[in-house]
Amino acid sequence: MTYLEDTLAHGLARHKSGQLAEARTVYEALLSHSHNVRINGIALSRLADLHMREARLGEAREAAHRAIRLDKNNGSALLKAAQIERTAGNAEGGIKLITSRSTHQLPPLLIEELGLCWQATGEYRKAFLCFKEAKRRISFTDLDVDRHILTRYMETLAKRFSGPERIPWTATPPMANPSPVFLIGFNESGLSELGQMLDLHPGFSLAPEVPAMDSARQTLGSKDPEHLHTLAPAEIENARASYFKAMEEWASPGTIIVDALPFNGLALALIHRLFPESIILRCVRHPCEAVLRTFCKTYAFNAITCHFDRLERTATAIMATTAVSRQIEDALGMQVHSIRIEDFLAEPQATVSAIAQGVGLDPEFTIPTPPMSPVDLWPHYRAEMSRWLPSLFEMADQLGYPEK
Repeated sequence: MTYLEDTLAHGLARHKSGQLAEARTVYEALLSHSHNVRINGIALSRLADLHMREARLGEAREAAHRAIRLDKNNGSALLKAAQIERTAGNAEGGIKLITSRSTHQLPPLLIEELGLCWQATGEYRKAFLCFKEAKRRISFTDLDVDRHILTRYMETLAKRFSGPERIPWTATPPMANPSPVFLIGFNESGLSELGQMLDLHPGFSLAPEVPAMDSARQTLGSKDPEHLHTLAPAEIENARASYFKAMEEWASPGTIIVDALPFNGLALALIHRLFPESIILRCVRHPCEAVLRTFCKTYAFNAITCHFDRLERTATAIMATTAVSRQIEDALGMQVHSIRIEDFLAEPQATVSAIAQGVGLDPEFTIPTPPMSPVDLWPHYRAEMSRWLPSLFEMADQLGYPEK
């Protein structure tokens, strides 16, 4: 690796870890000293992202277009340029940028952005077709993904926790570290938003979608979920150590980890075993909205997200995972607090204060998050969702969203 490549890698690592000021310094230093077109193009597109995060849309636009001029095949710069136009209220400009290229060659993220631009202009049918095509293309990125891993695990969970737990559990040793706060719920149900609110409090450290519970599970071998009741204290301690090691990058000293991973809803039994004192918050959103937004988003393709590649699979996934998660909760008599996205966005300060007080942190700390009101998009896609609306409406009613 050359010096310039090493410097760029350092900037990208700082960017990923949230050290944005340092990342910007690295990118600007590269642009001052490098004559490498590829490296400069990457630095400019990443710099555009930093400007966009801080609402400097003019500087973001200039950086993205400079990157495109350096390398017309810089897909990241093209994506960022289209996002900037849409954010600035010029979705038509974003459409023009993307459709200036052959759509047959576009990667899924650019097809998704084209859909978001069409959606911003009110062309919902065109938007849906773009989201559908993006999912079709991403599903070919890894044809070896085992689509049965999740379903087999849920079948095992459903069988193991088919009724109230009557098997005695071995004792759980006390914790040396503070217990994490777990945010669970289906994708696009508000975990990111609530996690970011909590992260503004100095007593919390947000770990966004870190599969630390998987590390703990692997340490236990085949004992999760069927033999959790038999674990020896040393096994629990080892599993906890694996969990906290996976969280090292995100956990600031002396803070409480906020573990925001949607599918930890299926890990409730393991959470109960390792961290029985943890507060668990289930983020809830109208299931039609959660399904639509999850389907429309282009995730990295893996054994979980492969179930979001079609609208019908996404709808099935929310119903199945929610049912199994609640089955575990009921079987073990766990206390899981449901919190609706509309409520915590409307009252961010009260929400963070209540959670902080619940874990012994300062509830008076003020966070600079204004109240917000989420806008439901799913009514614009009723025709596309019509086959699954009856089941989703039934679920919505159970969650406190009566049909309008």
